[in-house]
Amino acid sequence: MDRVAIVGGGPAGYVAAITAAHRGKQVTLIEQKKLGGTCLNEGCMPTKSLLESAATYDKVKHASDYGIKGPVDEMRIEWGQVQARKNQIVHQLVKGIDYLLKKHKIELLEGTASFQSAHELLVQTERGQQTIEANRIIIATGSEPTPLPFAPFDREWVISSEQAMSLPIQPESMIIVGGGVIGCEFASIYGRMGTKVTIIEMADRLLFGEDHDICKVLMEELKRQGVEIYPSTVIKEMQRDRKQVVVERDGQVEVLTGDYVLVAIGRKPRLQEIGLERIGVDFTSRGITVNEHMQTTIPHIYACGDVIGGIQLAHVAFHEGSVAAKHLCGEPIQVRYEAVPRCIYTSPEIATVGLTETQARENYEHVRIGEYPFAANGKALIANETIGKVKVVVEPEYEAIVGLTIVGPHATELIAQGTLMVHNELTLDSLESFIAAHPTVSEAVHEAVLQALGQAVHV
Repeated sequence: MDRVAIVGGGPAGYVAAITAAHRGKQVTLIEQKKLGGTCLNEGCMPTKSLLESAATYDKVKHASDYGIKGPVDEMRIEWGQVQARKNQIVHQLVKGIDYLLKKHKIELLEGTASFQSAHELLVQTERGQQTIEANRIIIATGSEPTPLPFAPFDREWVISSEQAMSLPIQPESMIIVGGGVIGCEFASIYGRMGTKVTIIEMADRLLFGEDHDICKVLMEELKRQGVEIYPSTVIKEMQRDRKQVVVERDGQVEVLTGDYVLVAIGRKPRLQEIGLERIGVDFTSRGITVNEHMQTTIPHIYACGDVIGGIQLAHVAFHEGSVAAKHLCGEPIQVRYEAVPRCIYTSPEIATVGLTETQARENYEHVRIGEYPFAANGKALIANETIGKVKVVVEPEYEAIVGLTIVGPHATELIAQGTLMVHNELTLDSLESFIAAHPTVSEAVHEAVLQALGQAVHV
């Protein structure tokens, strides 16, 4: 029987299932919780719904800037409705995936799976156990939040991102441990909604992997939104009974108080109870070992998504799931990571593809940079969103665009232009005569290219 079994129904798993079904495979998908995985149920989509509510609230408060008068002071957040809207969106999207599985005649089993042999999975469901035999198996079990070693999640005071997006009431105060993507996004949500937010970060700035000038823009805006930021800070003690966190910064000890402590220091692959040891697949605590086709050390078993410990982004999981399914169907395909867009849905948004300026200067002797500020963009001025800029990074030999970073309005949408540039190895001269629509925020990307060419007009 030419069956493909997939463990995990998140972005990597369900995309792999549909891709294999497209190619005539009999597919069984096993999911222990809800279709869509962390991204749809506990990550990407629910946080973006909350961010949209926060952005709307923030804009309404500044309605007078647009010539609209009214009792703005009477505006308030109905937390229950915010949560209901988020839950409805998630529910609708989960139903959409369920529809796609049925459309492609994919068998869905709700339960947990573990390897009994290299071709057999034992699935535990509410109705009992059953054994699934398959010629090919894909592991896509995702990841889970990493706890602090000295303060595990209790779901009451010390919480993960999963609980942070579904709190029963809007907290008056929140301490966020970790100034990475997840921590900054939640700071943007709660800070703009009126919660007193404090970020604790061990590094000297937020979003340490991004360029310093980009991080500086975000840090200044978060502070303007009322977020307190404690860089270069370590936690000395956490007192649950008092809801206090004792920290040390610059040799000084301070006591911070918060209704919740959101720990956002990263995520780890979900590897336990799959039975990998039983079949001899190579893995470490950082993830399952795979090659460029997503094959594990047992060639008919594949792994993709967060469980391999690579780039933990849903769109990367989509790509990896597609590659795994196509390869097991006989197509000569491999993953490509050269042009992966990285999006941060803060206010302002940040998006990067390819190399940052810092990375490029480490790889090349000379680097050309083109920048264009949104303050010079007419559409951004109309929208009252002039914070930030576009930065184009160009390598010296062929003048190919090797990176693009945007901090500012609609950055996560505009980055698609940069992704096409980096993916297709476009050069500056190939874009010189490109016509950008006006007035648009997106023309800022072309203006940055022109600035790199020394031909800037509007700056």
